[in-house]
Amino acid sequence: MNETRKTIRKLRNEQYSYNINLYPYINNWKKNPYTFIKAKFYMETSAILVWLLLKTNIKPNSVTVLYGLAGILTGILLSIPNNIAIIIGLAIAFSKGILDWIDGHFARITEQTSLTGHILDIYGAHLNSLGLQSGLGMYVAYRADTLLFYYLVPLLLFFRAGSIIRYSKAILFEEISSENNVSLFQDNDSQGKNQDNININSLERLYSKYKNLFIGFLDDRARSVDLICLIILLEIVFPINISWIFFLLIVVKYFIIFVASIYIIGKGGWVENEMMNKLRVLNDVFQKKQ
Repeated sequence: MNETRKTIRKLRNEQYSYNINLYPYINNWKKNPYTFIKAKFYMETSAILVWLLLKTNIKPNSVTVLYGLAGILTGILLSIPNNIAIIIGLAIAFSKGILDWIDGHFARITEQTSLTGHILDIYGAHLNSLGLQSGLGMYVAYRADTLLFYYLVPLLLFFRAGSIIRYSKAILFEEISSENNVSLFQDNDSQGKNQDNININSLERLYSKYKNLFIGFLDDRARSVDLICLIILLEIVFPINISWIFFLLIVVKYFIIFVASIYIIGKGGWVENEMMNKLRVLNDVFQKKQ
């Protein structure tokens, strides 16, 4: 079937089929009412926009880049001490996820999926997170008229940019391809497998559970983003001032992550174990192909 001939109904059905199969919880109204409604909004809107995009020469990666730029624009608009600019910024923050649902669908039906697109997608989400949080900080600083918040905005960005675990993973890409490390993995593979069985215990599972809860608090998911948008909107309409609390919680969260990452790397062993695990996965894949 020619992609340009696809109807909105066909594109809509593809969106529902693909995303509900990938994320079954978005179709559960009772357990996830807000996620259910937001996903419907994304899928219905994105089907129409994909239909329009199929009639153009625009590439899927261009949509993904636009998704990332939306985050930068959100941060700029929230930083402007003007209600109209702030409301436009909130509208972008609330609806920019549509672009994230468009690019993947657009790439699949035009057979233009790529690793580059996947990286741009993740990077775009990162820019949106930074844009919203820095914009929130500038909005809070202006509204509270407190110098402290102007210092906290760059400090928050420093905590996020200075994550040593993220930096370590980038370096691991080069280290994994090292001939010496591949040889080291082959020598220690059996020992590493035995250690895996010893390390997985109830205490670590409990730690992992609470770690995920902490990371998920005020994260980049739509429900957290939309909550912040709602709070700012309420502050514009009503004489309340609580957004600073959420901004401080975000700063504290990333400060804890920053300190914890330095502790984890500093005590030793994490990077070596991570590298061995990646090499083991690659080794298993190569063995299956032989």
